[in-house]
Amino acid sequence: MFDWKDRMLKRGVRNIFKHNICANRSDRVLILTDTYKERVGELLFWFGSEFTPNIYHLTYRPTGRHGLEPPEEVWKAAFGLEFLQEIKEKGLLDRILKKKVSEGDELEVKEILLETTSPEKLPTAIIAVNQHSISHTLFRKLCTEFLSIRFASMPLFEPFMFYTSLQANWNLVARRSKETASLLSDAEEVRVTCPNGTDITFSVKGREGLADTGKLCSPGDFGNLPAGEAFIAPVEGTANGRFVTKYAPDRKLKEPVTLEVENGCVKRVTGEEEFSDFLNHLIHEEPNAGNIAEFGVGTNEKAERFDNILEAEKILGTCHIAIGDNSSFGGKVRANIHIDLLIEKPTVVLRAEDREVKLMKEGELLLGH
Repeated sequence: MFDWKDRMLKRGVRNIFKHNICANRSDRVLILTDTYKERVGELLFWFGSEFTPNIYHLTYRPTGRHGLEPPEEVWKAAFGLEFLQEIKEKGLLDRILKKKVSEGDELEVKEILLETTSPEKLPTAIIAVNQHSISHTLFRKLCTEFLSIRFASMPLFEPFMFYTSLQANWNLVARRSKETASLLSDAEEVRVTCPNGTDITFSVKGREGLADTGKLCSPGDFGNLPAGEAFIAPVEGTANGRFVTKYAPDRKLKEPVTLEVENGCVKRVTGEEEFSDFLNHLIHEEPNAGNIAEFGVGTNEKAERFDNILEAEKILGTCHIAIGDNSSFGGKVRANIHIDLLIEKPTVVLRAEDREVKLMKEGELLLGH
């Protein structure tokens, strides 16, 4: 699968530890992989051991879908057996895995973490390489926002990314991402249009734009690797219009798919039969699956592959809209799903009170214009 002597490959892997998560000898790094990505985890473990002796690798059963909580062995590996036993005895783990956690439950989980764990035994950094993302989960939220663990999320990762998006100029990516996130924070409304039929408007008033810079060096930092986007959670119930994509998360579609949106929720999906049937089933059977959860803008000049959403959503000149869960980055909706859908060559206009800013024009990011 890998040529371990390939210089570019070795540089790409080592850069993850050196430049992206800034690992040092005192770090405790936990690598999480599902069975789909186990070999990638082995590669990271091998080269990561050059940076810290305290490195661990756990492979777990695939969750089967983006946005689902990881299985109990992941909770044990990150937080310890005592914590796992406590939340199982109280029935909390079952509610967590079913995404039925109340605010009171979350508070209780945090109290149990304080009682059963010690900082010197917790990971200081987690790298999650998996087929299905665990970014939008309570597990990840507890890691970064409560325990200040650095967290690199790499769902759908493929080895070609060592040669494309992971070769980016991270200082430029960080600048673009932060500037774009700041503009999103200042906006009250976003309109996205595209010649393919996309025309959707939603409010972002009061929401914070976030930057995925690739620099995960401070306690609690969280982002994708490969990185390179700015994103925000639209206000629930405000999105109206339609958006069109030519790509599923892992392939190019035989024909474009159109998602019709009313009052913040996808109501109908038409287009390629296989993917539209899949999405229609989700939005009608899974609670909150049709929620317009995220709007993001790509900022990575080295990203180039459209048929893998982990890289595609980072491509400079694209944007994406996600459906499902946004509870982990400023939204209010919990769901068992989070699916990012790519929009090529969009025009994006930001509005706030009496001013208007054109963020993108037909796929060109207009920062500094």
